[in-house]
Amino acid sequence: MNQRFPMKRWTFIDTINLCLFIYVILFVIDFKNHSGLSFIIIAAFLVWVITVISKNIIITKNQKEQEQNK
Repeated sequence: MNQRFPMKRWTFIDTINLCLFIYVILFVIDFKNHSGLSFIIIAAFLVWVITVISKNIIITKNQKEQEQNK
């Protein structure tokens, strides 16, 4: 039998990332004086958003497969 680790849709790390994202948007992003750093930060958070979305897609796909196999 194939054992898989349980995946959660939203984790504690995602909550921390969201808080950091809000903080960065409010206080750190400054395209006028630090455009390079601002683009790097935005890119890092875009990667995080993409992984959260893809994780949810994978979880939904696995749940549908399990329902069909019952």
